[in-house]
Amino acid sequence: MRRLAWALALSLLATTASAREVTVGLYENDPKVFRDAEGHPSGIFVELIERIATEEGWVLSFEECAWSECLDRTQRGEIDLMPDVAISDEREARLDFHTLPALHSWSQVYRHPDLEVNSIFDLAGRRIALLEGSIQQARIDALFDEFGIAFEPLLVEDFHAAFEVVSAERADVALVNHLFGSRYHADYGLKRTPVVMEPARLFFATGQGLNPELLDAIDQHLARWQGDGDSVYFDILEHWLGERPRVAAPGWVGWLIAIGGLLLLAALGVVWRLRRVSAIRGRRLAETRRALETAHEVIEASPVVLFRWLPRPGWPVAFVSGNVSRWGYTAEEFLDGSRHFADIVHPDDMERVDAEVEERLAAGATAYRQEYRILHADGTPRWVGDLTHVFRDEHGQVERIEGVVTDITEQREGERRQREAAAVLENTLEGVIITDADERIVMVNRAFQSLTGYTEDEVLGRPVTLLDAEHATSPWSAIRDELAASGHWQGELTSRRKNGEIFPELRAISRVVGPAGEGDHVVHLFTDMSRLRATEARLDFLARHDALTDLPNRALLLSHLRDRVASAEVAALGLLLIDLDRFRDVNDSYGHHVGDTLLRQAAQRLESLLEGRCLARLGGDEFAVLAENVSRTDLAGLAETIIEVLSRPWRLDNGSEVRLGASVGITCYPDFGGSPEALLQQADAAVYRAKAEGRGGFRFFDDSLTASARHRIEMETRLRRAIEAGELELHYQPQIEIASGRIIGAEALVRWRDGERGLVPPDAFIPVAEQTGMIATLGEWVLREACRQGSEWRDAGLPVPRLAVNLSARQLHDESLVDRVRAALDETGYPPDQLELELTESALMHQQERSVRLLRALRRLGLHLAIDDFGTGYSSLAYLRQFPIDVLKIDKRFIDDLADNNDDREIAGAILAMGHALRLSVIAEGVETEAQLGFLRANGCDSYQGYLFSPPLPPAAFARLLAE
Repeated sequence: MRRLAWALALSLLATTASAREVTVGLYENDPKVFRDAEGHPSGIFVELIERIATEEGWVLSFEECAWSECLDRTQRGEIDLMPDVAISDEREARLDFHTLPALHSWSQVYRHPDLEVNSIFDLAGRRIALLEGSIQQARIDALFDEFGIAFEPLLVEDFHAAFEVVSAERADVALVNHLFGSRYHADYGLKRTPVVMEPARLFFATGQGLNPELLDAIDQHLARWQGDGDSVYFDILEHWLGERPRVAAPGWVGWLIAIGGLLLLAALGVVWRLRRVSAIRGRRLAETRRALETAHEVIEASPVVLFRWLPRPGWPVAFVSGNVSRWGYTAEEFLDGSRHFADIVHPDDMERVDAEVEERLAAGATAYRQEYRILHADGTPRWVGDLTHVFRDEHGQVERIEGVVTDITEQREGERRQREAAAVLENTLEGVIITDADERIVMVNRAFQSLTGYTEDEVLGRPVTLLDAEHATSPWSAIRDELAASGHWQGELTSRRKNGEIFPELRAISRVVGPAGEGDHVVHLFTDMSRLRATEARLDFLARHDALTDLPNRALLLSHLRDRVASAEVAALGLLLIDLDRFRDVNDSYGHHVGDTLLRQAAQRLESLLEGRCLARLGGDEFAVLAENVSRTDLAGLAETIIEVLSRPWRLDNGSEVRLGASVGITCYPDFGGSPEALLQQADAAVYRAKAEGRGGFRFFDDSLTASARHRIEMETRLRRAIEAGELELHYQPQIEIASGRIIGAEALVRWRDGERGLVPPDAFIPVAEQTGMIATLGEWVLREACRQGSEWRDAGLPVPRLAVNLSARQLHDESLVDRVRAALDETGYPPDQLELELTESALMHQQERSVRLLRALRRLGLHLAIDDFGTGYSSLAYLRQFPIDVLKIDKRFIDDLADNNDDREIAGAILAMGHALRLSVIAEGVETEAQLGFLRANGCDSYQGYLFSPPLPPAAFARLLAE
């Protein structure tokens, strides 16, 4: 009973699974697969898969595509099943196929009526229409190449197109499937030729390793249908082909061998009797001849091959039945000694077979059975079962050995599949229950025991409703009705584990009709839905909450805002938007995991402070608070408290202590904005202004902030358009060596020439570029354009000095900066030693150790490095000594008041002294007067730039300056 239950479970494993959607490829190959006049999928393969889908519970959808596109999509898994596919080496490397062919077919050549074609040699030099990517295309290429026949292929998307080009005389012949050709060649006025090729077995195909359960289900249905002449399979073929194919005759079975043996014994008995009864010799001899002939016919028609071997090396054959021809050999080649039996045993099995035979003969065995592989004449390996009898003389010596050899390849394959299916069933995560007709459990799998807590012994013989937790509203009456009507049921049940825990499950149930004389069984396949339900609940929560802090997210905050704005109970609302100050510095310095920890701690501090109020995390380091029925004074006090709480020290996991801070933007309803979106936008504008005014403070929204934000957005849009439209240009300001007065360098400065507003000053668009992140794109353009322009001047023979290009802080933090600089130099051919990169002091000190590594990598390219705006940051002298820089640049703010401000003179002098002490060249920027230049000359400054010598010049003007 248990073995039967397993077999039933295996046969129904696929069909009991929950309904799945199966995508089927659809292309034009009438009558096998095509779309009919009403636009519906139709054809032999379509009807076959629709009938299989109905019995399996699949939901089919058809994807229309050209043949080669369909194959590619099937390989990628975008299409589950591709019908009407013949097997080739190339396709077996891409696709998987089921075992039994769904249809047999061949290809035939059809010609234009004005052309005569009687053999493939008549196709030499002809234009042949072929389906692109088809098996016909591959095989005709190989065949014609073998015979040295040249032809002109014309590749088309479907067979209709093939007939159309022949009918229109754009091709001479078409090679198409004979089913399609027989159906349509007359419609196109074409003629059938006697040239046929490529007999093929046609299958459904799927991507490799993607849908084995679909292929197994197809094989099961084909095996059942093709063995029954009244099945739906033959109904479909008769409908489309106009005649009903015959069912293949069943294989010979073992009793025929027994009959043959009995007849042979009877014949021998007759011969013996004839010796004694000579009077009736003639009649008995005739009867014996007839009996022997019958026995011979039985043996030759049977599925077994009879051998008699001689006990000598190589196992020479003394007798073999003529039906050895089914293996591709003749009896004569064995009997004349040109081939021994050992010659056809698989080399990998020969040593084992020999050892087994020697062992059994040595033990005195008179009969034994072996299984091994033989090779057919074409090299195909096949498994055989060999039932052997040993004949010995009176001294016990082996005289001869006779065996009945049977091909058991299909049997072994079936056993292998059954073992694999059993392993799948036993190891699947879904629980399996098999019951008898009385709903008593006869088998469960391992997953059942894991999911329910019951062992197999505890449930065998008990009713399947053992797990039912819905006694008051039990669905089993409806389930039984559905099983009786259709044989299948699927739905959700509420069940109870052994420990009493209730859990939801999805169950599929199928009734299996047993063989004659045995009862029916029912197979249950169920999946625990507890985790799915928990996942659904979590996803629903995450749709409205932040995953990191579990606070409401932007969507839920907007929902609360809508409710409160619409509520008559709320007279006033305050919306506070909180942005953590310097959070990015912590994230960059300590890593995102530390940043996430800080955000969770910030959420906890705010929750403790704002108990009862709606607190949300909008993303990044932004939080929002909704306060009801409060005054502007209360909102200001709340903002100050929030800033104070968030400015307290934070203790990291590694023991370090950091300080952040916060900026707060506040807007009020109904004073400003009537919609939640408008309120959020206003609070964002207010916090932006608070951060711009120095951070660590709060700011209420007013209309001027909206105008400022709009201006910023407008400037951002125009700047993006300017970059795309090529409105940017570089101007070059000369750098002068003070001692000699000669030009030793030039700083490349970006300018924006707007088509409507003329030249836009840098201080109007550079801050916008930095705030929006466009500064990286802008900086890379400046780098490439300066290198390109420098190379162009060098090619023109101008004495080009070293060109200095500014790098932004964002570029400095880009991991690919070194590669980008190298690419700019390589693509433009500009020499690295003529390029100087200027980096701001504050950007370098942000991540000092990383900055040192980056500068060293840039120096290895061969270029020069300068610190710009020196004196405005907070450089550590120790780190400054580690930076591999060449130039210090004194900021313009210390140059402007050199003549009148003693502090600026002292700072400039100190920078000059420190730079020279570190063996660096020092340059001053913004020099506009002779007095400033005199101070710099007196204090040993190396070079300067500024309007005293020249403003930044357009490329043409700077080129003229170089030429002079």
